[in-house]
Amino acid sequence: MKEENKQIVFTGALSLDYLYKATRYHWIIRRKYPLTYLGIMVSVMSFILYNAFKDESTSQQSAIIWTAFTVAIGLIGGIIALYFLIKKRTKTLYELSPSAGKEATHSANDLGIKIEMINEVVQWYEWSDVFKSYEFSDMFLVYVNPIVVIYIPKYFFETPEDVKDFSTLLLQKTKFRTR
Repeated sequence: MKEENKQIVFTGALSLDYLYKATRYHWIIRRKYPLTYLGIMVSVMSFILYNAFKDESTSQQSAIIWTAFTVAIGLIGGIIALYFLIKKRTKTLYELSPSAGKEATHSANDLGIKIEMINEVVQWYEWSDVFKSYEFSDMFLVYVNPIVVIYIPKYFFETPEDVKDFSTLLLQKTKFRTR
């Protein structure tokens, strides 16, 4: 006899702090793209700066030192600026989203996942619609496509068994990775 279709129900509202964490997790998942870009840009910047500093009045050693110093300052400044820009963008998107911060009830079973909000449209995603999913120490990210993500903090679940059951369901139904 086939086991009955188990329904996992969990409820919660996504906080801004967890959206910041989710943004950080996106960067962890997609790190190869920024790192590739960063590697190419550092190489190009170093080549251009070295040739700019290397002339007849400076030695090769001082040109290398000035190049390294300029690249380091540029990288540090760029990373700090990027951090604050991403944080500001995440907060703006959270504040502009009509459903952000509202309580939602999620139901997951063998067929898919349903998200219901009061006075909102019900969203239904079959598991075949899910692109991939990730589990982090405090959150699940379920990618419906490369852009649309369902954020599910583990505090939405009532018991640790529900978290484990949902993790198992994701493992069976999607391309699942634990980070």
